[in-house]
Amino acid sequence: MAAPKTSPLDADVPGARSPDATRARDGEASRATILSAARAAFDDKGYAQTSLREIARNAGVKPSLVVHFYGSKAGLLAATVEWPFDPDTVVREVLAMGPDHIGERLADVFLETWEQDGRPNTALTLLHAACERPEAATLMRELFTTCVVAPIVRAIAPERAELRASLVASHLLGLHVGRYLLEFDAIAGADADLLKQALASTIQHMCTGPLW
Repeated sequence: MAAPKTSPLDADVPGARSPDATRARDGEASRATILSAARAAFDDKGYAQTSLREIARNAGVKPSLVVHFYGSKAGLLAATVEWPFDPDTVVREVLAMGPDHIGERLADVFLETWEQDGRPNTALTLLHAACERPEAATLMRELFTTCVVAPIVRAIAPERAELRASLVASHLLGLHVGRYLLEFDAIAGADADLLKQALASTIQHMCTGPLW
């Protein structure tokens, strides 16, 4: 049997993209479009009032593609502010340790994030933006409280959960300000493990202890 004829169009063309390269390029373009639509929606309407369907519609993609890339609305919010962990993953991991280790795990997560490479750039950038723009302040509050701390607190201590979550989030942000922004000598120079222990005990009480 004669070999099938090969068209010149089938031959390798220098500089031509492979199907895999084309799909990767299209995927990156879709990610960028989704993030741009999400930032605009979050800035305009806030996190709570924005739906994944709306973001997908504005980006011109299916909602399933948004979920494929970012997992959830919380994951998408983290991506828009370039936060280095996925909120949904953190919530699952912290709760998996049980209610008696909530403070310890939350302290670990946040201090490890801030201490990466000795440069807490993402959090500082977001904090500076929050001081200048109400929309950025809203996103930071929702990232810390709505997406991370509140789901954990609601799962273990339904009594006054909103107040507990706000106290924990403000305590975490307060330590961040003192260590990296205002640089109080004792806090900035303290060993990270010591700070974790101090932070863990306070957060644990805010999550599970009496508030009176």
